[in-house]
Amino acid sequence: MKKLFSMIIALFFSISLFSSCSQQVENQSISNFKTITTQELKDNLNNSNYIIVDTRINDAFNGWKLDGIERGGHIKGATDFSSYWLDVDIKDKEAKLLEIAKNKGITPDKNVVLYDANGKDALKVAEFLSKNGFKNIYIYDVKQWAKDKNLPMESYKNYYMLVPAKWVKDLIDGKKPETYKGGPFKIFEVSWGEESKDHNEGHIPGAVHINTDEVEEGPMWNRLSDDRLEKFALRNGITTDTTVVLYGTDSMAAFRVAVILKYMGVKDVRVLNGGLQAWKREGYELETKKNQKTPVKSFGAKIPVNKDYIIDLPEAKEILKDKEGSCLVDIRSWDEYIGKTSGYDYIKGKGRPQGAVWGHAGTDPNNLQDFRNIDNTMRNAKEILEFWKEWGITPDKRLAFYCGTGWRAAEVLWYADVMGLERICLYDGGWNEWCNTKGLPIEVGEPKR
Repeated sequence: MKKLFSMIIALFFSISLFSSCSQQVENQSISNFKTITTQELKDNLNNSNYIIVDTRINDAFNGWKLDGIERGGHIKGATDFSSYWLDVDIKDKEAKLLEIAKNKGITPDKNVVLYDANGKDALKVAEFLSKNGFKNIYIYDVKQWAKDKNLPMESYKNYYMLVPAKWVKDLIDGKKPETYKGGPFKIFEVSWGEESKDHNEGHIPGAVHINTDEVEEGPMWNRLSDDRLEKFALRNGITTDTTVVLYGTDSMAAFRVAVILKYMGVKDVRVLNGGLQAWKREGYELETKKNQKTPVKSFGAKIPVNKDYIIDLPEAKEILKDKEGSCLVDIRSWDEYIGKTSGYDYIKGKGRPQGAVWGHAGTDPNNLQDFRNIDNTMRNAKEILEFWKEWGITPDKRLAFYCGTGWRAAEVLWYADVMGLERICLYDGGWNEWCNTKGLPIEVGEPKR
């Protein structure tokens, strides 16, 4: 008995010593960088020699109250450089990350204030920057800032439309996460095809597969008729009062369905920010069993409840006529916009609707790199608004987003909604419909601005 007691004491001492050593190493790492007080940060908030950087997960920057913080969102005027980006597996990662930092104004000549709420994120980014020649680095705990309601913080108006993985996990575990009002919920993995390889290999527990053919059909790939969309909802157990969470290995399909569900009248539609990878990154479990759809008898409203959220060809023509107050925004690559390529093997026409303005995208139809961070979360809204402004795309106008067949534009529409833009919609037919409708004016080449 005495021997057992001695072993327990020895084990406890070893654990305590290890914990103490670990804390000393962490403190030693932190001591390599300067700290900044709340008052000093406040005094230099508008100092051009300072750059304030939020190093937390993208969801915290957007508005979620994570890691015990009292107010969600970011310090007003701060930019973002998430520590999560340092773990993304991409080619030439270090060079790419330094390029991202430079484009955000995070440069070695600035006093760089890195903040977090968990004592880890800022240190991780600080070590990366220090290794790459940054000298004037400061560490700050944003929980101190959030406690004082007189200090300015910013959140996206509808940040709740994009949810972190932890929010979904809490929902599954029977908790009541932030902004969830209770009631029935459904989780869907969305992709094209009756059978999803990704779904079968592992999906979020309880998730059911939605094939995008359930909401759209060729050759134009517009949404289905309202009565067929109602049948889709009933088959999947969706009512106006169901909280619907959507995700995918690539989120674009999830955004496509999300926009259609909001158009139909589902009051609470969420998309997992960063897709399935965000769930895996947190180390949450996956399941492989096939969950069955559970039908309902009534949707609860006459579809569409939000009719103006998706528009068709007649409305798109009207938007183009209103050159001062509206924009038809092209969410395709530059080469598609100027008519160098159609971007699709099944769309022959090249060019754009006459008068449409370029709203950015990526380099190909499967890429939205201009709107996503390197971990496929939503890009900083300020940066999006800045490159839109160059094309006259401003929040005061009515904005109709389109692409080839509605997928890319649906994702960008969702981001615009998250940001709080109000007069926004999806032109569902997009370039596929426009170029295949006789007599409609088409432009090619670089526009005169």
